[in-house]
Amino acid sequence: MEPGARQAARPKHGECRRCSHWCDRVVEPRACIELDCPNLYAYDDELSGRRFMGCLYKVFGVEIDAELFAEADRTRAGWGAVKITGTPLPHCPFSVEPAFAGDDEQFECINPRFFDCTDEGPEGLRAFDLRNV
Repeated sequence: MEPGARQAARPKHGECRRCSHWCDRVVEPRACIELDCPNLYAYDDELSGRRFMGCLYKVFGVEIDAELFAEADRTRAGWGAVKITGTPLPHCPFSVEPAFAGDDEQFECINPRFFDCTDEGPEGLRAFDLRNV
């Protein structure tokens, strides 16, 4: 790339910015635990003495402190969702959260395929999630 040249921003796996909703794919780690997902891992950090958990395939890229997760999980609100940073696998229980809502034309979803998982494999396509927005 030439000095001073700009590179166009590439869309990320977990986000759609085609309309004014600005949607993000999110997953709740609690759902991964409930599914007994084989891709969920945990390790003990020797330096801090803390246990962390994460996704082997980096569907969500953060590593979560297991003690803080358990503490938040005991509350009414729970830990909550984290943004998907990788490509969700067919069994990943993700949802889509819009950042903005509106009634006019600019808020009409023009990318309903974003609500699907992937086209690959026999379980690839999910049913469209045509939300009422």
